[in-house]
Amino acid sequence: MARESQPTQQFIEIEGVRENTLILKNGGLRKILMVSGVNFDLKSEEEQGLITYAYQNFLNSLDFSVQLFVHSRRLNIESYLEQVAEREKAETNELLKVQLAGYREFIQTFVSQNPIMNKSFFVIISYDPAPISFSGGGGIMEKIMSPFRKSGAKVSPEFAEEKEKSFQHNLQQLNQRTDRVVRGLTSIGLQAAMLDHEVLIELFYNLYNPSAFEKKTLEIAKTAAEGKTIADVIAPAAMEVNTSYIKLGEKFVKSVFIFTYPRFLATGWFAPIINLPDLLDISIFIHPVDTALALKNLRKKTAQIQAELQEQEEKGMVRNPMLETAFQDIEALRDSLQQGQEHLFNVGVYMTLYADSLENLNKLESSINYQLESKLIYAKPTIFQQVDGLTSTFPLGTDKLLIHSPLNSGPISSFFPFVSATLTSDEGILYGVN
Repeated sequence: MARESQPTQQFIEIEGVRENTLILKNGGLRKILMVSGVNFDLKSEEEQGLITYAYQNFLNSLDFSVQLFVHSRRLNIESYLEQVAEREKAETNELLKVQLAGYREFIQTFVSQNPIMNKSFFVIISYDPAPISFSGGGGIMEKIMSPFRKSGAKVSPEFAEEKEKSFQHNLQQLNQRTDRVVRGLTSIGLQAAMLDHEVLIELFYNLYNPSAFEKKTLEIAKTAAEGKTIADVIAPAAMEVNTSYIKLGEKFVKSVFIFTYPRFLATGWFAPIINLPDLLDISIFIHPVDTALALKNLRKKTAQIQAELQEQEEKGMVRNPMLETAFQDIEALRDSLQQGQEHLFNVGVYMTLYADSLENLNKLESSINYQLESKLIYAKPTIFQQVDGLTSTFPLGTDKLLIHSPLNSGPISSFFPFVSATLTSDEGILYGVN
């Protein structure tokens, strides 16, 4: 018997938006910052080193998890072309009118032959409050700060006041974390701006309804204000889940994760992936590890390797360079952690790829794997976990895959994601691309 189709709203993790804050169905709160990018390749070697060092200091200051999100779509110049067309109609000088018409045709032809990508960078700050027992009864989301859920039952004023007080307390904690992240990004030389209510809804509408070009100035926020839930507004029209990919509307979508790294990571190694002229989203989860616990585990590992080296030496065996290198690396990491020069993190890197056909999706995956493997970095698709992979990649601060690699802040700084190779703008006159 055929299985009954489920509504796409059930895959939406968002309960509502309030005070420029995402409220998830599990009660978690999220703030999303849009961050400016920097053309890393145009910086001198000294400037690159300073940026990387400042980014490492920013990571060392974190004692809570953050998600870094890179959103890549083709630059939408429809509004720009409309402005040129209006200017052409209003022009009375025939010579200028001909030149405007030629310029508009040039832009249309140029963009159709050369994809111009628009890279957006975000930082997601999370706060997941512990379940609180209220006197009003009901489930967790009925008890925690969700004014968007319709319910026929009346709540007492005491319960509503208690719920509002809890929300304001949790929001204050989240705002403190957000201020720390903004200060850290400013120290790197990056500008950060918090997304407001309408921009948040527009962002997730475009994420759950992917297309080659971002849709701007949508009226979807007003639709949400007319009584519809956020899930109803941003949910995709159709969603087909397969073992190795998802069909989201008209797009084929696949999520992959990085699971191994080489011993050394060069600065800026991730920039070629970020600047690919293809539709993809990249998510980097950074979860701090308690330094005391890390030192305890490293001490046990050091004793284990040292005992193995002594045993081989007593047996007169030839020296083992792998064990000696591992011993030296662990000792160096212990020194850095003890002195506070570096911190240890669990890092998860997930990528979601988009294409118009399954064949193009596989080609894009092969292209990314080729670039990663040339650096001795390996990735795998999230087989049987494509929905979790999609949710983990989206800027929800929810790491459902939990596929991590332990890395100290030095190697993580080589991930510096706020890089953009473009110098284009949707204002002014387009002469070309760099």
